Amino acid sequence: MLERHTHKNITWIDVVSPTADEIRMIADECDIAAAYTHDLTAPTPKTEVFSKKNFLKITLDFPIVKRTDINHPHEVKFLVTKTHLITIRFEEIETLHRFSKEYEVLCALKKGMPKSSADSLFITMLSYFYDSLYLKLDYLEAKLKDIEEEIFNQHEEAMVFELSNISRRIIAFRQTIDAHEDALIELTKEIKIAFPSDNTERIEAIVHQYKIVRRRLRALTSTFNDLRRTNDALLETKQNGFMRIFTILAFVTYPLTLFSSMFGMNTVNTPIVGVKYDFWIIVIIMVCVSIGFFSYFRYRKWL
Repeated sequence: MLERHTHKNITWIDVVSPTADEIRMIADECDIAAAYTHDLTAPTPKTEVFSKKNFLKITLDFPIVKRTDINHPHEVKFLVTKTHLITIRFEEIETLHRFSKEYEVLCALKKGMPKSSADSLFITMLSYFYDSLYLKLDYLEAKLKDIEEEIFNQHEEAMVFELSNISRRIIAFRQTIDAHEDALIELTKEIKIAFPSDNTERIEAIVHQYKIVRRRLRALTSTFNDLRRTNDALLETKQNGFMRIFTILAFVTYPLTLFSSMFGMNTVNTPIVGVKYDFWIIVIIMVCVSIGFFSYFRYRKWL
């Protein structure tokens, strides 16, 4: 699927799961060398940055937080020429969808982007992507707050599964974002080669956005680790309490069982057995023994 957005002399082509024919058509229209189009029809497992005069190509992965139907990050390939911005992706990305709607409104109002150039549009879009990461971190933070409430509402066992899900999302987020550090360093150098116009301040602003995301992710990771340790400690305390109660019950019932078994033995001279009210005497003795045990445990504060 291919979608075009044209404003003034700049064209943004957004392509989802392109075919070889679509790639050839785009390459011919934008005058892109074949050496830069060989990997555009399928995802690539690494982040890359290439440039030459009036051309820049960068591949970036962006983490998925809410969706459960995809177990890999969103990959976006950005190709920038003097007059075109091409974004290639392989599934629907909500961030790009929102950006396209806002871009259409700006173009309709004839405001456009800060500068009417493809490289400026690319930088604006990249900044928009990093802004969307804040929203994803907001979602993770809200989930952690919900988990915190549940933990202190004595739902520790149920939170083990929830903490595992959040852990998976945070790990995937961190692994995906870590690859951006080298890519942004390369982008800072390569964009100067591709487009001599001064984009230094705007690229530095994006790097600053990235650093804020990294710092906030570290803070969320620290909060998550604290919550997991707290949940584990509360769960262990609760389990220890159960084990203590079961141990005490076993300790109490064992001598009573032994006592009743002794009086159930088929012997000639069993004490008490045969005496008037022998059954009630044995029951009273067993009750007194039980009360004695529980009184002792209460005195020792084991109960």
